[in-house]
Amino acid sequence: MKKIKELLEIVREQVIKGAKLVSNIHNLSRLEENKISINSIEVCSVIKDALNSIRKSFQARNIDIKVDSVDKEFHVQANELLLDLFENVLINSVKYNENPIVEILIRISKKQKESINYIQLEFMDNGIGITDDRKKEIFQKGYKKKDKHAKGMGFGLSLVSKIITSYNGEIWVEDRVRGDYSKGCNFTMLIPETI
Repeated sequence: MKKIKELLEIVREQVIKGAKLVSNIHNLSRLEENKISINSIEVCSVIKDALNSIRKSFQARNIDIKVDSVDKEFHVQANELLLDLFENVLINSVKYNENPIVEILIRISKKQKESINYIQLEFMDNGIGITDDRKKEIFQKGYKKKDKHAKGMGFGLSLVSKIITSYNGEIWVEDRVRGDYSKGCNFTMLIPETI
């Protein structure tokens, strides 16, 4: 019975991965065709939905996620793809983490840059990290094909980049612990705020 449960868990995870891949490809296509309008979206409710999805998708993993500022309301210029954006970043934080406990801290704050008000979201994890030479490449479509150690098809973070670009925002990745990539990542995004 134990072996059957393990095999069923593997099958369930593969089905979820396959569905996410199909969803990512569909959403990339919609973005490239400019078929998605921008509205005012409340960030924290979307983060809560993304967290529920991640916990359901990775039931076999011990995941500790904390959100700083979850009780406040932050509105951004976005659309329904904001959920996909958050889910893809969180999936990477879990997938590329070899620790017994996956730790993720999401910090939300306001930031002004070049006279534009943004909501800044930081997704910090304790995963394997990303070397400096790979930090910009990971957002390029098909990047995983160049990296023999990478898992997946390379659509997740390219979708994230396209979604952020469609919002007139920015995304980048830094070391969670400055100067030591092996201590995890800090994915930071700026999305224009709405009032």
